[in-house]
Amino acid sequence: MSKDAISKKSGNASLKIDTEAVKSLADLFKETDLSEIEYEIDGCRIKVARNITGTTQFQMPMAAPATAPVAEAPVKSDPANNPGSVKSPMVGTAYSAAQPGAEPFVKVGSKVKEGETIMIVEAMKVMNQIRAHKSGTVTEIFIQDGTPIEYDDILMIIE
Repeated sequence: MSKDAISKKSGNASLKIDTEAVKSLADLFKETDLSEIEYEIDGCRIKVARNITGTTQFQMPMAAPATAPVAEAPVKSDPANNPGSVKSPMVGTAYSAAQPGAEPFVKVGSKVKEGETIMIVEAMKVMNQIRAHKSGTVTEIFIQDGTPIEYDDILMIIE
């Protein structure tokens, strides 16, 4: 059959959709892990596909090599191995201030004394004060106000 005959035939034919077949295919999707079903009978084809979200990988084009030597940034050490790292003693929500809108207990550059409150972790409606384990200067803060945290998450570093 030629292409003209197919298009003419499909142009003249009235389209009939078997809604029961479509419903049956949809029910089959719910019951199985299939991502696509195609069904054909008497020249009528039904194709049902599920939109699957997955990881898509893209390969970025490589950058052209630099013509002049580039100064490398100093490699930061792992904060978990830093003796000044303050780790969360519990699971909860970290707060940087005593109440919403108040000044935070500490900021980067703040000088703290051992035992001073530097943060609050709310766990099961109990506000737990996190205290500085040593005196020094806050050099990095790794969490934002109201952030959920896990046990042993690094909260900040005091040098």
